[in-house]
Amino acid sequence: MNADHSPEIRLLQLVCTTDVPVEKKEQLTRFLSEYKLDWDRLYRLADRHRLTPFLYQSLQSLPNVPDSLVAALRTSYQVAAADNMIKLHQYRLLDKLLTDNGIAHIAFKGIYLAEHCYPVGSLRISGDLDVLVRVEDAFRTIELLRANQYELNQKHTLYYQDGEQRLLTELSEVSLFKPFFNNNYFDVDLHWKLLCFNKDYASFALDDLLAQTDYQTEVQVILLVTHHGVTNIWQQLYYINDLYFLLKDKDINWSWLLAEMRRYGMEQIFLVGLYWCQQIWKLPVPASVQTLVDAESVRQLAARYEKNWEADEPLAFSKLVLSQMAYFSKAQTQFGKRLRIFTTFGTSRVFRASTFKVGKQLIYVPKELGFVTVFVRAMRSLSRFFPATRSA
Repeated sequence: MNADHSPEIRLLQLVCTTDVPVEKKEQLTRFLSEYKLDWDRLYRLADRHRLTPFLYQSLQSLPNVPDSLVAALRTSYQVAAADNMIKLHQYRLLDKLLTDNGIAHIAFKGIYLAEHCYPVGSLRISGDLDVLVRVEDAFRTIELLRANQYELNQKHTLYYQDGEQRLLTELSEVSLFKPFFNNNYFDVDLHWKLLCFNKDYASFALDDLLAQTDYQTEVQVILLVTHHGVTNIWQQLYYINDLYFLLKDKDINWSWLLAEMRRYGMEQIFLVGLYWCQQIWKLPVPASVQTLVDAESVRQLAARYEKNWEADEPLAFSKLVLSQMAYFSKAQTQFGKRLRIFTTFGTSRVFRASTFKVGKQLIYVPKELGFVTVFVRAMRSLSRFFPATRSA
């Protein structure tokens, strides 16, 4: 563990374990006796990093832990466990609905990992249900879900109303939700392309992934690193747990996987993830891979990412977009890929449809007015970085 981290972040790394044997309890007890923790901040960080189930299972029987914290963690654990069971049931219904209607699809990320990779599904707090379909099935799938009580969110409804061609070319996914109880919803992120960095850099389609019949776990790893590493810059600790449980005890074709990561410019980002899997979980890897993980460049890149763990909230969208470019370019060892990152960052944002909020009204601007949207987005982003000061 990095000694530069706060004791709260270091403790969250320590509690990442599937069981709590005597030796682990003794280690945790020593840590709690040596460091003064801000219990409120610990809970906030555990919630932000989706580690409350791990924290609860580790601290519930230890001395000198506030009863109020244990009670809050217990409630969070129970809610997460019930939520996961409901979402798993809903995913199975969704899976059956798509299958019965002849729509090929795969699930990935949260619900897939909770069901297939984590030893106990309740340890993995899940959000949306992420499903990938073929582009030619996307509009039909949206209509099928809408006929089964799912609704498009306000933004994606505007694209949907502009027609099938517009929707499929301007977007790569839509979000749908289904009310089920007391203002709660099932959320589905329906993808027909999975973007790597942006639409002009690289993307994955369902048939691309299904064609790799011998590398299905490796494909899931690529999708995970694309989302957790490239898109979300490894800024939450549960991302590392996801990578660990996806790789744990799997027969991985490391040569193929690393070649694919290198092809998309994600090798260094993946190696950073492996580095943390070893720091937190002691993940074993082949000697040839270990040599790559041990490189100083990987440790330096990991140190840059880790600074985001201490924040009480994930990066806001505008700052995240710029951080994606900064971290992704920093991870490149080839000038050509670094140049492609910078050029596609601009081209992917010029001629495209956009939505803007004016008061409470959501305004849709078509692709033909792309330059207008560039200026509006630029001003909106600048206003977030430099909020207007108010006089007292």
